[in-house]
Amino acid sequence: MVKGRGAGTRRAWLAGTGLAALAAATLSWRLQQQDANRVGRLGGDFHALRVLPGGRLLYGQHAGVSISTDGGRTWSAPDGAGDAMSLTTSPVSPLVMMAGHGVLKSSRDSGASWQEVGFGSLASSDLHGFTVVPGAPDVWFASIAGLGLYRTRNARTWEVMAPDTADASALAAGPGAVPRLYALVGGRLITSAGGTTWQPAGAAPSATGLEVHPVSGDVYLAGPGGLSRSTDTGATWQQLGFPGGARLVAADPEDEQRLYAVDLDGLVFRSLDAGRSWRPAAQEP
Repeated sequence: MVKGRGAGTRRAWLAGTGLAALAAATLSWRLQQQDANRVGRLGGDFHALRVLPGGRLLYGQHAGVSISTDGGRTWSAPDGAGDAMSLTTSPVSPLVMMAGHGVLKSSRDSGASWQEVGFGSLASSDLHGFTVVPGAPDVWFASIAGLGLYRTRNARTWEVMAPDTADASALAAGPGAVPRLYALVGGRLITSAGGTTWQPAGAAPSATGLEVHPVSGDVYLAGPGGLSRSTDTGATWQQLGFPGGARLVAADPEDEQRLYAVDLDGLVFRSLDAGRSWRPAAQEP
């Protein structure tokens, strides 16, 4: 009887071991499939895409910031640093700014870590747009939901500029002593020289993503109709050769021939010829 029980116990143990091994193998396969599905693809809220000097990419969403160091092919998990509705920087400063719902943080290590900045005299912490003036990294503009545009020169004291961006979903600044500002409001682009008086930007297409190159001042829009570029502060627009609709677009601050975009399915694309041709980042070496 004892022997029988021992044999049965051994068979049960072997069966359990086999099932455990099968379960482990299945889990490993599923994880590999998930990793494969994540190559060159983003998910989440598609708030912001930023190219840093040196080529590092940052992607912002409600869950925080993800980083790619291989041209958008692979991405880190979101870091949980906060609601990254805006990611912005200046080519003359190592500072990267992140802003969103109740979030205003800075990074001096290309997004690896973030420090609280504080909201100073801002009327609200509900930031739906934020930008740094490219040639003057101490000058910041913030768009507060329901209120409009504010400006600071010292990160503490903010002044009211205009109510026009109260419903904005994105904000960007071009180069120059008096920066040309751009905002997306209800999918439509508006623009201002300095931030006090705003007007529609010509025949700009409907968009969800906005980028302004910090050196050339060229404006890029991503939307259901694809990607468009303006070289004359929004007066006229050129359709780029992107294959379908797009959520986000970003230009390399050191090489404007190099552009990145995210399509409607979250796939990351890269162009090395200023937008004439595109390849999925997952297919790049």
